[in-house]
Formats: sequence, structure tokens, C-alpha cells
Amino acid sequence: MRTLTNMMRIPVALPQYTGSDRSIFLRTMPLGVILLNWVLLGNYYFSDLSAFLTATVLTCLVSTGLWLAITWMAVTIRQRFPHDKELVTRVAVFIPLMVLITWLSITIIFQVFDLWIIPKEYINETRYYWSLIVSAVLNIFITLLHEGISGFEKWKETLIETEQLKKEYMQSQLLGLKSQVNPHFLFNSLNSLSCLIYDDPEKAEKFLDEMSKVYRYLLRSNEEQLVSLDTELQFARSYFYLLKERHGDGVSFQTNIRESDMQRFLPPLTLQILLENAFQLNMISRENPLTVEISSLENGWLQVKNNIQKKLVDDSGIVAGVENIRNKYRLLCRQSVVIRETPSGRTIQIPLLDNAEIRQQ
Repeated sequence: MRTLTNMMRIPVALPQYTGSDRSIFLRTMPLGVILLNWVLLGNYYFSDLSAFLTATVLTCLVSTGLWLAITWMAVTIRQRFPHDKELVTRVAVFIPLMVLITWLSITIIFQVFDLWIIPKEYINETRYYWSLIVSAVLNIFITLLHEGISGFEKWKETLIETEQLKKEYMQSQLLGLKSQVNPHFLFNSLNSLSCLIYDDPEKAEKFLDEMSKVYRYLLRSNEEQLVSLDTELQFARSYFYLLKERHGDGVSFQTNIRESDMQRFLPPLTLQILLENAFQLNMISRENPLTVEISSLENGWLQVKNNIQKKLVDDSGIVAGVENIRNKYRLLCRQSVVIRETPSGRTIQIPLLDNAEIRQQ
């Protein structure tokens, strides 16, 4: 008994082709049922109350089962031909199948009318053939209506996700620039540069060159949706050089990237956010240096790994930065960022993209 009760509580997932399936069904079924019965039975359908109610109930039940079967078939065909460029193929496969199964259902209704419900004198094969023609026209109309609604829903989804992606990139720019163009970072960088000018002019020139590369990349990054890993690594090395000059032996930066992955893509400032994440969350000292390693994996992903030496900080902005990266990958390619943390280290893995892998709407 308990098992039966639990089974009854499990929601049944009915197939849906669009978000408006139920609305279309409820609006079109009454008219379709009345029209079909009128074509099959003529004026007798409205002249006899018993025939009207019996025929209506029977046709409603068959139509409901027919609708569910057709919707399941439509969803299956769309899964087989999902792209917009396959619309003609999808419709060309679906319409004949839908017409065939509809004709089968009408034939069943007609036979039931003929054998058990309607007097013989009111059964007319000519009306039966007309009902097949009418149903075929209605099927074509409903198919085009569904495709139109589906296309409109996809367009709305694309529009919303495009706006979300723009918002994510704007947030990325703010998160990327926040730690760089604020007075503290600028003061520290200029202070380091000032010291180097007197102590080591040659190194000061190098520092200024790397500093200009960092700021140039930060200001230019909002022009691109994706950048190559090679470009992002050049920026990461310049960014790390500035930190290295400030922290000395307290930080270490290593890369192990396959040459074949250098021309794959990722969102700009991704490595900057992940490096900033590591530096802001952990203590830095010569005795226990913070080590960050960036490497490419066999599965085509990129891994950023660092040891953990946690310090007490407000990490809300840091969490927002990683969440920003998560959202961008979700919108770009429907893939998730993988984060693993142990007491001794933290690993973040992100997919490297090819142009073809970016989800087309």
C-alpha cells in the first residue's frame, strides 16, 4: 500500500514541444472535437443530445491520447534534428507521421460510431474522407504554429542569454579592473617602480614595460568575447611579474601547457580572476611561498592549481569573480567550471574552447 501511495506521488513528466503546449491544446481541442464530429455526423451531431455527449466524450479521449502521442513524436524528432537549419527536414518528417497517426485515430472513432453509437443511416463514408482532409489541413496548421512558437521562444531565450552574457562581461571588467586600477594597486606598482629606478634602472624599465602590458590588456579586454590561451597567458605572466617584484620569493608561478592548446580559447581575464583569487585568499611569505601552477589537461581543459595558506578576509568579491566565470561558461557552451579543494590545495578546471564549440542559438 505504501509503495502504491509513493508511486502516486511521483510527478508524471509529460512531453512538451514548447512552453505553450497546454495552452494550445486547451484552446484548439474543443473546436477540433466539434469540427471533427460535425464533419463525420453532419447535423445529427447537434440534433441528438445523447449522440452529442457520447461522440464528444469519445472524441475528447481519443484526441487527448493523440495529442500526447504526437507531442512525444515531435519532441523525439526535434532531438534527432535539433538545429534551425534542419527545420525543413524536421517538418518534412513530422507532418506525414502526424497525418498518418491522426488518420488512424479518426478511423478508430469512425468505426466506433458505426458499430456502437450512431445509427447506420447517419454514417456516411464521404464525410469520413472529408474528415481526413480537414484533419490533414489542421495538422499542418498546428505544426507550423508549434514551430513558430518554438522559434519565438528560442529567440527570446537567446535574447535573454545575450543580455546575461553582456552583463557577465561587464561584471568581469569591473572585477578585473577592481584590483588593478584602484589606488592601492596603482600606488604599490608606482612605489615598486620608484624604488627600482634608483636601485636598478634596467629592471625598472622591464617593470614599466610589463606594467604597461597589464593595463593595456585590461583596457582592451572588453572588446573581445574570447581570446586565445596564448594571449591570456602572456597577460598572466606580465601580471604575475608585477606581483613577483612586490612579493619576491613569496610567490611562484609555473606553466605546463601543450603547444596544441595555445590557440584554443577562453573568456578574457579568466586567468587574472583565478590568480587574484589565489593571492587574495592565501598568506604569502618566503618561508611558505604561494605556488600557482597552470597546466593543460589531456581532456582539453585548463587547470589552475595553488597550495592553501588561508587568511581571514572578506571573500564575497572573490566568490563573485569565480561565479562570474561559471556563468560565462554556462552561457557560452553549457559547460561547468570544476572546483576541488583539499586541506593542502585548491584546483580549478575550466574548458578550453574551439570556435565550433561555442553554443549556436
